[in-house]
Amino acid sequence: MPIAIGSYLNSLLSPSQDPNSATPSRPSLAQTLNEDERASSRNALSTTVTLSDAAKAYVARTEAAADVPLALIAADARTWFDQQYRDFKISSAMLDGQVAVDLTGQTRAMLSAVASNAQGFFTTDERTAAGIALQSRFDDAMAPHAVIARHSSDYASLYQAASDYLDQAGADERATEIWQDQKQAVVRGLVAAKATPGEAPDTGDRNDPVRALLNAASADESSDPDASTDSVAAKARALVDDQIEAARDDGADLSFRPSRRAGPQVDFSDFDNRMLAVIVLDPKAEFSGAEVRAAKAELDQRTRLSLLSAVTSGADSAGGNLNLLQTYARMSDEEKSVLGVTDEVTSQLVQNYRKIISIQNAMGGGANAGTGAVPSISAYL
Repeated sequence: MPIAIGSYLNSLLSPSQDPNSATPSRPSLAQTLNEDERASSRNALSTTVTLSDAAKAYVARTEAAADVPLALIAADARTWFDQQYRDFKISSAMLDGQVAVDLTGQTRAMLSAVASNAQGFFTTDERTAAGIALQSRFDDAMAPHAVIARHSSDYASLYQAASDYLDQAGADERATEIWQDQKQAVVRGLVAAKATPGEAPDTGDRNDPVRALLNAASADESSDPDASTDSVAAKARALVDDQIEAARDDGADLSFRPSRRAGPQVDFSDFDNRMLAVIVLDPKAEFSGAEVRAAKAELDQRTRLSLLSAVTSGADSAGGNLNLLQTYARMSDEEKSVLGVTDEVTSQLVQNYRKIISIQNAMGGGANAGTGAVPSISAYL
């Protein structure tokens, strides 16, 4: 499926070169984003909308849930919680201030029913857990729009996207006090954002989910002494050393080269992407060249798969760009440094997104064209 940055995906997503090669054959992300814009526009014009299997499954679940009476949804949710308590031998949906049940597979309608205490079936902890899950889904959906807002200072579009998301709720959710309070807060936020362009409005409304998202993102960006680059490097060093010692216990040497048959291969499954990036950066020169090259090869492979998933899961070119923005937004500073993801790279994606939306609108291809629905984000870009 072609998207606006599709012209360079072959180079970006091609199989990794030998990690020991001295000369990389693949251009950096920053270089590839500067390729011919005419090719991007041509790809955007030839886009065909294709839903991924995951998207099709989500649509099917959503459509099925729309026909289920609220009383039945609440009863099923009550049964599900009780089963979780029996299976995992726990007594509450919240333990030590954390959600103790896995709500990822539950529908938005079910979460809304629990959060609003439909039929009076649910405990305070269950309602809290469902509320956290609903906010998390909202945050995930809004994350790429928040990236665009912060780069373009266009917070009206972010609030419009939030309004569109809320409008996707079913009739039962719309009838809840939670939904109505959030919708009212978002509408006020949209008005305020239009009145004060260039800055995020502080509505002062505790029901404003956009403000909650922006506040959470700011907290995540604050420095954490327990997660400093040095501490991450120390943990990575310890994990590598553990594998080296384990190999020696078996009378072998740990191998950092896939082509080497002798000895066990290094296993990076317990290393997150930030840890791999810190090894590559090697701020205190505590990793060998072989370790650095192996970590870089692993990080490259994960990044290719992540970007491929982001591109192919978008329903169209604009969706692909939004997914990529979300992928970049989740990267640590160390990952961005290794991969060449700069503010210029993100800004280029924002510009591509705007161009695609402009082309789609000019061709009458907007998602809400002719439906009378609330205008999409494209109306405010």
